[in-house]
Amino acid sequence: MLELYSTPLDVLYLVLTIVIAALGLFLVIALYHLIKILSNINKVSAKAKDTIDLINHYLWQPIKIAMMIIEKSKTATKKASRKST
Repeated sequence: MLELYSTPLDVLYLVLTIVIAALGLFLVIALYHLIKILSNINKVSAKAKDTIDLINHYLWQPIKIAMMIIEKSKTATKKASRKST
């Protein structure tokens, strides 16, 4: 078997083959992990969107109603002050 790699050029080819194979394996593993991370990000962003929709519905609706009541009371107060003068 050592006769196959008797010249430095043969050893260079062997080392380059091993390095390219290792890099290819590393890139495949990195790509797999990237796909898993992006999938998790997609799930998290969907849950965040649902949470924001719930906050918008349950938190902002009472605030909008309160602001509407305050605005109507201001206009009623202005009308009452106009009538008194």
